[in-house]
Amino acid sequence: MRRDVVCFAVALFACGSIEAPAPAPAASNATSTPGDSPTTDAPLAAAAGAACPRPGAATVPGSIATDEVDEASGIVASTRNPDVYWVHNDSGDTARAFALSSTGKLRATLKFDTAAAIDIEDMALEDSPAGSFLYFGDIGDNAVARPSVTIHRVAEPTLTETDPVKLTVVSEKMTVKYFDAPHNAETLLFDPATKDLLIVTKVTFGKAQVHRVGPFAAGTTRTTTKIASIPVAVATGGDISRDGKLIAVRNYGTSAFVWTRAPGEDLAAAFARASCSVPVAAEDQGEAFAFLPDTRSYVTVSEGASQPLHLTALE
Repeated sequence: MRRDVVCFAVALFACGSIEAPAPAPAASNATSTPGDSPTTDAPLAAAAGAACPRPGAATVPGSIATDEVDEASGIVASTRNPDVYWVHNDSGDTARAFALSSTGKLRATLKFDTAAAIDIEDMALEDSPAGSFLYFGDIGDNAVARPSVTIHRVAEPTLTETDPVKLTVVSEKMTVKYFDAPHNAETLLFDPATKDLLIVTKVTFGKAQVHRVGPFAAGTTRTTTKIASIPVAVATGGDISRDGKLIAVRNYGTSAFVWTRAPGEDLAAAFARASCSVPVAAEDQGEAFAFLPDTRSYVTVSEGASQPLHLTALE
């Protein structure tokens, strides 16, 4: 929503820069309340040996070449279909996603539900030996009044060379309730190490909450557990790299927050450290962020018609 951009500007004015939160003292302020995991509100120093990624300059391999994508809110990079991005619009669209080539050409349209979506705000991707799955988070709640939200799961189709194709499936669905109260959110994460789904709340001031949902289970209702509070205002999207080593959350600013993660480390421990800052191209209303499968680059895109895809390499 455009008013979110205004709120983001107000948050910056009131709170100062939010792009590079300073490390706090090493002592932990861990708390535990009903529904919470132990969380650390103050970020700690980065773990020994956890170097921040070094990004290069963003390039533009192409722009989205279909007028059906005009409010891109989420994006993932496919492994099953090389050089393909899946994207979706947010509130106001039906339950559908679009497969785009790496230069923005429409490859396929995927309708995944017959019921009207409320506000799908982000997506995530799972690669597994059994196949690849697309997750769609119907988690937007501008009024902060929804008693529950929905996560959809669809087996990712293998695309043919016939362009473009139209596909229709029925998604599996899981209902999610927050342990405390309704939240607005625009960030859905999938942890490849544990298969947990996570939701990052969207707040104008203060700290966003990271809620663990757990692994997807069709037809069930899950209650979240809060695992962290992170100093990110107006979180609009994010991703966990396919190797699980990098966790990113972005907003409308020109930097994304990235946490490094040691092998076998729980996400709560990773979020407890100070984040790294990586650049994001200036976008009118940037909400989408995805690591490429090899974790050597990331892609972002803004809402709006014919938006450029911004690709940034990591050293």
